[in-house]
Amino acid sequence: MIKTLRFTVAPLVAVTVAAFVPHAIAQDATGPGISLELGVAGKVTSRYFGSSNLVLSPVPLIRLKRLELPNGFTIGGGSDEGFSLSPSIDVIGKRSAADSPELAGLNTIDTAVELGVAAKYQMGNFRVMGAVRQGFGGHTGVRAELGADLILKPDEQWTVYGGPRLNFGNSKFTNTYFGVTAAEASTLYPATTTSGGLYSAGLEAGVRFQVDSNWAIEAEAGWSRLTGDAASSPIAVQGSRDQYSASLGVVRRFDIGF
Repeated sequence: MIKTLRFTVAPLVAVTVAAFVPHAIAQDATGPGISLELGVAGKVTSRYFGSSNLVLSPVPLIRLKRLELPNGFTIGGGSDEGFSLSPSIDVIGKRSAADSPELAGLNTIDTAVELGVAAKYQMGNFRVMGAVRQGFGGHTGVRAELGADLILKPDEQWTVYGGPRLNFGNSKFTNTYFGVTAAEASTLYPATTTSGGLYSAGLEAGVRFQVDSNWAIEAEAGWSRLTGDAASSPIAVQGSRDQYSASLGVVRRFDIGF
């Protein structure tokens, strides 16, 4: 059951920036400048890691497509083929017993913002990608993702993709979301310490419809299964080891010269 709508500041920032870039060019740019996609999506995810309940939240969509400096240094640009780098941003919502009574006795975890870098290599109808991010706020650990996609393009507007996903976290991350301290321990939630490593594996599929040269609509759906210490955590045992997600969003491309 989807129980609530959770808001974060980041999507509002993305939408505000998109609305106030008056001289963005409506086509691919050349020369020094930056090209990026900004947007927002509504995403349904587990209320917290290991939860059996779902929550609907707005999330930012921020993608660097091209960066060219006056000295000629360039990242991205051209076709999607080959290697590319981009920023990676994620927000993990607050976890509290006030929102989830089944967590009574466990400490509140504040909202965490993760900042890092993503890399992708695409060759024809196949791509591999990964990201690594440092957490701030609710957790101070490191989280990483690896994935691969088969890509199908029936025509110029439609793109369909899907493939496996692996999610990793160091011990700071896993203990924050799957661990139980001695002070928190109870019959339902015995004291638990987790180690870092692979904490979930699953599948994700998505579709993108290119409305015109600027605008696109995107949808994704995914499933993952908690593994290792995360799967053995009493938080997942009391909730669910199966985690689901679905999203629908819109993005706009901007090409801005320096």
